[in-house]
Amino acid sequence: MTHCGNLFSRILVPVDGSRFSMKAVELASRLALIHEAEVRLVHVVDSVVMHQLCRFSDEPYEKVHENMAQSGNAFLEDMAGRLRRAGVRVSTVLREGTPHEIILREGEEWGADLIVIGKLGKRGVSRILLGSVAERIVEFARIPVLVAGE
Repeated sequence: MTHCGNLFSRILVPVDGSRFSMKAVELASRLALIHEAEVRLVHVVDSVVMHQLCRFSDEPYEKVHENMAQSGNAFLEDMAGRLRRAGVRVSTVLREGTPHEIILREGEEWGADLIVIGKLGKRGVSRILLGSVAERIVEFARIPVLVAGE
């Protein structure tokens, strides 16, 4: 691979288990190898989604939270393993809150110089009301954002 210098040294990759976030991890892996960068994977347990699940479930809040955190950690470890096998330095972090706010804060605190995020295919009313995490990241980020498609 041709090295073009270290334009990026810290690449933040939000992951949610979707095929779009897997594409973002693949793209970040390639960029990290080219730029000799470190990758940080972040998964956010969406507090609004968690509370909605509690409302429609017989499970107590603690159980729903535990299940969502376990699922997020499993996905983080799977993606981190793929990156390590490719020779990429990687760390992971699991947070809880509003995804775009947590992702932007994590990027700032960690000192990321690029965010690679998968697009989200929301359509219809939910897209109008909620927008997508990727759109909010692009709108509010102070550093470059690369949106990975299919």
